[in-house]
This record gives sequence, C-alpha cells and structure tokens, in this order.
Amino acid sequence: MPCPALPAFTLACLAALLPAGAAADCTVVFGQGRQVAADDGAGARQWDGVNLSFNSRVAQALGERGEAVVPLVAPVAAIEVGATVRAMLARARAEGCSRVVETTLFADAEADMLVARLREYPLEDDGSGTLRIGAPRLTVERQFDLSPATLKRVRPAQLGARMAAELVEQRAAAAK
Repeated sequence: MPCPALPAFTLACLAALLPAGAAADCTVVFGQGRQVAADDGAGARQWDGVNLSFNSRVAQALGERGEAVVPLVAPVAAIEVGATVRAMLARARAEGCSRVVETTLFADAEADMLVARLREYPLEDDGSGTLRIGAPRLTVERQFDLSPATLKRVRPAQLGARMAAELVEQRAAAAK
C-alpha cells in the first residue's frame, strides 16, 4: 500500500508498515530474573524458571482476555540493562505494541521480603521515531516473608494469573 507524505499519514498506512502478523496494538509482557551472584548457576536457573513461569502466566491471562501480547523474558545472565531495554523496545516497535507490562518476582534481602510486581508503562514515540518507556501508570504488588518455603507456597504461575486479573481491573477503573 503506497502511503502519502508524513503529514497525511493515516493509521491504515502505519498498519501496512507493520511486519506481517504484527498486531495493530499489543502489550509486551517483559520480565527478568535478577540479583543472583554471577557464579551461582543453580540460583540463576531457579530465578530464570520462577520469572519465566510468572511472566508466561501473566501473558497467558492477558491473552485469554483478548489482548494481543508479546511475552519476553530476559535471563538473569542478561546484565547489560541498556541492551536488554533496547532489544525489548525494538521488539515492541516491530510488533506494534503501545505498552509494556513488567513482570518481576525477586528477593529483597534488606527488607527480608519476596516481592511480586506487575507494572504497566506506556510506550511513547519520542518524536524521532524511537520508542521510550513512559512513567508507570498501574502497579499490582504483593510482598511475602522471605523464607526457603516461600516460593513453594507462592506458586508463581497462579500468582501471575491473579495479579494479571487485578491489573485488568485497575485498567477498567482508570478508564471510567
């Protein structure tokens, strides 16, 4: 589809520029394990698994509600934050996403808490065609006592489904 010059650009032209199969709007559901010592391979695998389970279930729950989602999970080993964010934003642009839901499940050793959080951010064009992450607009968070038995009791996938439902409720309340 040929598109006119920029001032006359239409949504139809923009949609035509999206890669085949890309949604007209979607949510990147992004998560990453963190705070594991570089030499702790078993710990990294555990947190990668926990975050993958949590993230996957949040993405699935949003998808079950009819939302187009792109689940992305960076491993604990992805310590170059700038590169990780750039890769996530490139994927969001390629898929036509307008928001990111950050999924995180981590140990806060100072507070002796396990924290589970969903935070939704708008993705905004900075005027030069580059996406940037806007200020957070919705947050769902849970805190649990940090103990060896906590992760077994918390069940990241089930927690992700419940928290995704709460995020959807917050969106509906904010839209009123």
